[in-house]
Amino acid sequence: MSMKEAFDTFFEKSNNSWKRQWGTLPTIPKCEKYANCPLITSTVNGEKDLEWQPKLQTKPIDFKPLEEELGFSINPQIKEYLSTYWFLSLEGRTDMVEQLVLDEVLPQSQQELLQNVKFFFDKKEFHYLDHGNYFLIGSFCSINDDDSYLVHVNNDTGEVTAVQNFDKVSIKIADSIEDLLMNMKGRWDR
Repeated sequence: MSMKEAFDTFFEKSNNSWKRQWGTLPTIPKCEKYANCPLITSTVNGEKDLEWQPKLQTKPIDFKPLEEELGFSINPQIKEYLSTYWFLSLEGRTDMVEQLVLDEVLPQSQQELLQNVKFFFDKKEFHYLDHGNYFLIGSFCSINDDDSYLVHVNNDTGEVTAVQNFDKVSIKIADSIEDLLMNMKGRWDR
């Protein structure tokens, strides 16, 4: 399976979930940040919310300069995740995770994208383990009614973990990003 197939599977589940619950595509609150975002398809709910859809990326991203700066190779899964689609925050759940939000990858220049990737690799305060490199992929995750988890990808293994930094807890939630996307249900599905 490819990353694109995993995304496509999740996007279909997400769209169906939103349509069943609200009669719309996924939405976000209207705000200045998204005023000119090419992912926005329409406004709904009396112009208060914005419907959006992902866009397939068309230009390859050269991660080599960032890898040289970081001093290590970025896991191929992470590179593929960041260079397949542009999308807003992905909300969903799995059998193990009550709710999770994967951070957006907005249309931007290669330089901006690489700076953001560097930022999410450099944030050691978001992960208590000091061996290896971890990429912050999601800023919200709730397991057993505890919503203090972040979602990380282990750069060496590709495993996806929910991490609670303060209490030093890591819970494996997927073998890979593809596995996570394939197993994520839509935000409103039970």
